Amino acid sequence: MSKFMLLALLVVEMVIFSQLTPYFMQLDNLLPVGREIATLGIVAIGQTMCLLTGGFNLSVGGNAAISGIVTGYICSPAVGLGLPYGVGFALGMLVALAIGVANGTLITKAKINPLITTLAMNFILGGAIVLITKQPITVNTEAFKFIGATTFGDVRFPLPIITLAILYVGFGLMMKYSVFGRRIYCTGGNPLAAKVAGINSERVVFNVYVISALLSGFAGIQLASRIATANPNIGSTYALESIAAAVLGGTILAGGEGTLLGTFMGVLVTGVLSNGLIMIGVSQAWRDIAMGSILIFAVFMQIMTKQSRKPGKL
Repeated sequence: MSKFMLLALLVVEMVIFSQLTPYFMQLDNLLPVGREIATLGIVAIGQTMCLLTGGFNLSVGGNAAISGIVTGYICSPAVGLGLPYGVGFALGMLVALAIGVANGTLITKAKINPLITTLAMNFILGGAIVLITKQPITVNTEAFKFIGATTFGDVRFPLPIITLAILYVGFGLMMKYSVFGRRIYCTGGNPLAAKVAGINSERVVFNVYVISALLSGFAGIQLASRIATANPNIGSTYALESIAAAVLGGTILAGGEGTLLGTFMGVLVTGVLSNGLIMIGVSQAWRDIAMGSILIFAVFMQIMTKQSRKPGKL
């Protein structure tokens, strides 16, 4: 979908939900919505990069969950080790790094399809989480809550929104202007041309899956920080939601085409829809149906756009 269509869809959503529930457009609702969207938005950056190479990352949910769990376990004085937050954060991110290295190695060296690799990894991570803990781990310390629960000013502007903006600007500039960003597009859009140009596509793909894992890990730690609890049940929908946001924003599944600005707008559309449906009392089952329908619609729009570009089409 074009960015103008996404903007129009976002406006329509906000108008409809503001009519159905007057509280929807109040700042006390919009800022928490932004804080919740921030977690998915960070995951979606890495997912977009994977899609641009022509792959998927279905392990983002398990990745986020286990990074939060490890950090919470390390920091919890009640059920864990009670070590300083810096140690817990470093080990949580180290786990995320290991996941990215494993995914990247299996995809580029063992030549296992990204879909199968990351799906299998998500199952492995789910089992590992159960071995660590079956219950949420509460860590109610100021240090643990800093990156997720900190707010600024009288309006209590959330730090996660600022973090999200910084990451999108930074990665957006990197994707548009850096050599690495151009190599990502070339690797996914035309692998043969990338090979002729001397681009080490395996290294590009490996690095992309490492970055995706690190971003997912950070998002999971940030979410645990926001709710002061490392929950083993989070992230089950992150793969679908991040892919839906990226595809809705114009990233094509075949790779090589898409922008982080489009993904950001896709995140806003899906996030506002989810929050609005919750506020009017729609059940999780119907919210899942809505999310799946959006993904199908986005892919359908891609197909129609691609067909309209073919020669001979009026």
